[in-house]
Amino acid sequence: MLVFDIWADYGHFKKYFANMSPLSFSIPPRTVIAGILGALIGIDKTVNPETFNKNKAFIALKINNEIKKTKMAINNIKADSKKELGGLFKLHKPTNYEFLKDCSYRLFVALHDEDLYRKLKSNLENHSTYYTLNMGISACIANFKYVGEYPIRQIPHDNKRVEIDTIIPSECVDQIDFDRPIELQKAKLPNQMKNNREVTEYREFIYDVKGQSIPLTYNENSEIYALNIKSKDYFIHPM
Repeated sequence: MLVFDIWADYGHFKKYFANMSPLSFSIPPRTVIAGILGALIGIDKTVNPETFNKNKAFIALKINNEIKKTKMAINNIKADSKKELGGLFKLHKPTNYEFLKDCSYRLFVALHDEDLYRKLKSNLENHSTYYTLNMGISACIANFKYVGEYPIRQIPHDNKRVEIDTIIPSECVDQIDFDRPIELQKAKLPNQMKNNREVTEYREFIYDVKGQSIPLTYNENSEIYALNIKSKDYFIHPM
């Protein structure tokens, strides 16, 4: 399992149902993370979605920083034709965008393709990318740091309670144990996509907005894995 952190001053993961005033998901969908992996390795966007689908890639996501949002007015330029390009300053359209502020996430990634895995590991170790990384849109340039490579083990279903460190699909949770203050949210995200950009799966996830672990009881639908990073055990669930 390869582990690395990615962060940016601002991020924007557009909600597919908010067009007039673009809103942002608090966490990157799996489809966005596939794009990040493709940018690291150099996978063309025309084949990137299916390169990192669920039967080829294990991806789990942990929130590092508390989720914070802000709004900014962006001057979009209308340029539908070459004729309109001559009057750019007359064709601005101020639009309020919702942005994430100081967003940071930890990604846990394993790939079935050994060549892609080795290339991803090499680029992470050398802090190199094929394309520029961003947090959702090109204006939100991102940075990253390699944490390391770690063995993982699957937790059997007879061990029902765990403090999960990553976001988790809501259908895998039987009960959340509110034995301490936690602030939870749900988000329904695009999770699988064909190369033609057709979304084939949406999935609802639960997460703590401050990035805390969530004490919960899981069910037989879950896939809980554990790994140890610098003497700390992490319990993760794939997206």
